[in-house]
Amino acid sequence: MGKSVSECNASADKAIKGMMATVVGTALVPAHVNWALTASAMGAGVVAIGLCYDIKLTKDEGWKLVKQFIISAGFWFLSMNVGSKILSALMQSTGLGYGAGVALDAASSAAFAWAIGATAKEYFQREFLGKTKLSTEQLGQIFRDAFKEHKSNK
Repeated sequence: MGKSVSECNASADKAIKGMMATVVGTALVPAHVNWALTASAMGAGVVAIGLCYDIKLTKDEGWKLVKQFIISAGFWFLSMNVGSKILSALMQSTGLGYGAGVALDAASSAAFAWAIGATAKEYFQREFLGKTKLSTEQLGQIFRDAFKEHKSNK
């Protein structure tokens, strides 16, 4: 007998928390390395969430889904995250604002990871249940709602 959707969801929630912890940890790393680590963590997180629902993806396929989720969320979300990464990198590089830069990067990265994780969870859960795929608009709405939810709860 296969796993139930609630078992898959519980595993996915753990994977999302792991992805969030990883990207928060990358905030301590210098910006030029941080971006690559964050992107890798996001792609690996989506692959891990897919595995919770017995859906196997390569890391490249996981990263393609991450990009699809971000693009679906819209230009504003993409520019906001890139802008906060640039701002935190500038603050960190001055030495004077290192702590504030790390805190800003950690907060925005955690919210971004939560949104990607929540979107991936819904995406894979629907596939697991045999439901129709989500439209670009639906993916974007899930992403934006999850991002806002995380930001308002912190």
